[in-house]
Amino acid sequence: MGGATNEDNAVVKLKSNASDITWQVKIEGRRLTEGWQTFAICHDLRVGGIVVFRHDGGLLFHVTCFGPSCCEIQYDDDDDDVIQISSDSEKNQNTAEAGGSSSDHHSCFVACVTELNLRKDILFLPRGFSRSNGLMDRKCEIILLNKDGTPWTLILSHKPDGEVYIRSGWTSFCFENRLRVNDVLTLKLVQTGTTPVLQLCSSSTTSQCRFLTLTLRPYNLIQLCLPRKFVKANGIEKARKITLLDQYDVKRTTILKPNGKRANMSLGKEWREFCYVNGVNVGESFKLELIKEKEDTATHLLKFCSKVVNFP
Repeated sequence: MGGATNEDNAVVKLKSNASDITWQVKIEGRRLTEGWQTFAICHDLRVGGIVVFRHDGGLLFHVTCFGPSCCEIQYDDDDDDVIQISSDSEKNQNTAEAGGSSSDHHSCFVACVTELNLRKDILFLPRGFSRSNGLMDRKCEIILLNKDGTPWTLILSHKPDGEVYIRSGWTSFCFENRLRVNDVLTLKLVQTGTTPVLQLCSSSTTSQCRFLTLTLRPYNLIQLCLPRKFVKANGIEKARKITLLDQYDVKRTTILKPNGKRANMSLGKEWREFCYVNGVNVGESFKLELIKEKEDTATHLLKFCSKVVNFP
C-alpha cells in the first residue's frame, strides 16, 4: 500500500466480497486510521488474521480477509449451505427426536428441493453438517432412504473448495417420492462408516417455507441477506420493499436490494434497528416469519417470532 499516496490524512477506498459498500478509511503515512476499526469489526477480523490488499487503481483497493487458520472468511451462505427453513411442527419433531442430545442435533439438516438441483441431479450438504460428521474430502457411495426405508444409492463427492454434495440419483429419489420444487426436507444421518446412510425424516410443502432462522454475524452490520432459497420459495424475487414487524407490532418499511453476486436479496439499513429493538445481539439466532399483509396484494411482512437458543 505504501506509495499509493504521499499526502497526509488522505482517504483510501476499500471494497470487499462482503458487500457492494465502498469504505472510506483515512491513511496517515503507512497507517490506516479513522474508519479502519469499523471496517475490521464489520468484517470479523481478529488477531492473527491476514488481510490482502489488491490495488485497483488510484486510491481504490480490494480487500480479501483471512482468519487465523489462513482460510478466507466467508460472509454469505452458498446456494445449498445451511438455510434453516422450518415450521413449528418440524421444530417440535426435531426436538423430540433429539431428546436434548447434541449428537442428534448435528446429525440432521434441512434441504429444499429446487429446480436447479433437480436439473443438475445434485444436492449440496451444509458445510457444518459435513464437517461435524466426517464427510469432508470423501468420495464414496451414500445410501438415501425414504420414510419407508427404501434405499437409493447415490455418490458422495466434493468440490475443490471442500463443499460436499450428493449426485447421480437425487432427481430420481425426488420423483419416486413425489417431492416437488420448494418442498422442504429434513434429512438425518443414521449411519456413518464406509457407506454413509441418510434418511428422509419429514417433508413439507412450500407453505412452510415462510419461516426462516438466521444468526446475526459481525459482517451483518454491513448488510443482511435473505437466502436465495427463501426468496424464491416465497416468490419475492421482484419485490423491492418489505415491512419489518417487531415483537411490539411496530412496522418499519425497508428496501429489498438484489445482490447480483449471490442472486439473493439484501435488507435495507432499517433491519439494524429492528434487531436492536428485538434484543438480538451479534452471535445470537432469531426466527422470522414471512406473511402477506393483505391477500389481494403483493405486500409482505417479515415478522419477528423469537430468539433461538443455539445448542453447543
